[in-house]
Amino acid sequence: MKYVMRIVYFLSLVALYIIVKEFLQIYTLLKTLHPAAAWLFGLLAVSVLIWFVGIPVFRLLSMPVSYGPVQDPALEERLIAKRMQRFRKNRYLIENGFDVTSLLNERASYDRVIAEMDKGVDQLRKRHIPQLFYSTTIVQNGFLDALLILSASINHVKEIFILYNGRVSNRDLFTILKKIYLAMAIGGSEAAEYATEEIFSRFASDGMKSIPFVSKLSASLVDGYINAVMLTRISYITENYCRKTVIASDRELLPNTEFIFSSAKNITRDIQEKIVGVMKRKTKERFARALAPVTEMVQKSVDWISPKEVDPAGAYALEAPAAGGEPGIYYGLRKLLESLRRKR
Repeated sequence: MKYVMRIVYFLSLVALYIIVKEFLQIYTLLKTLHPAAAWLFGLLAVSVLIWFVGIPVFRLLSMPVSYGPVQDPALEERLIAKRMQRFRKNRYLIENGFDVTSLLNERASYDRVIAEMDKGVDQLRKRHIPQLFYSTTIVQNGFLDALLILSASINHVKEIFILYNGRVSNRDLFTILKKIYLAMAIGGSEAAEYATEEIFSRFASDGMKSIPFVSKLSASLVDGYINAVMLTRISYITENYCRKTVIASDRELLPNTEFIFSSAKNITRDIQEKIVGVMKRKTKERFARALAPVTEMVQKSVDWISPKEVDPAGAYALEAPAAGGEPGIYYGLRKLLESLRRKR
């Protein structure tokens, strides 16, 4: 396992090289426009890095260290008692009207508190994960993606620790930061988008490939979704450090992969449905505009076959859709299906 992790971290260095290359590309492009624009972009990038990464990390390190899970079951009761002392002073519980005075140093009271804390962490996920999904879907630059992932992950971890009134130990915090580093390297190098484009190029039809915005938007959506999945994984790992009491090994802190994907999908479902809905609507509109000449030609042909002087009552004329209604091609197909059903 150690050798596998070494390979992963080595590949992450390659990913960092790609991220730095993306930054230099933006810097070079701005420098060709005006040297001041390049310097302004560099200053802005450093300022954002300090504000959204440096300051949150400093706040993390300045937090009081909480009590992490133990590996010896005999120490569980002692750990619960220590955590319950902090939960009685927890701001989130007090502000939400939770009766902290009734809490005892026992497992039942601890489970009640954790059930309430889970709601708070879920609220944080529903706020932070869709933001990362949406922002990294729009941004198509590895450096900016890495900056967004790094900032979102550190701030999300910080908010969870604030919610629980304390952070994990320095050793455990370093482990979480390593997960954030890998998420930033994978997302910033746009590896997910590259994989999506490969899959699309192999399995998509020639007609789909000829529509540029479909392949690009599909890759962007998957890129944003993978970043949301990685943040979801970091979120559950951090929460497990705060809520679990006894673990046999650190692997028990890692959530199930299928559970992570389903959780991220549920959180980002609203945004995905809106984007897919827009794609379907735009495709239908373009399809209708493309077939408009054919529909008009068919209508004129029918008018020529059944002119008013031959059929003044319009008994044999083709029924036309109302103005402003559905496109003619859809209207015609629907009427054809209705006539076939009536014959049966």
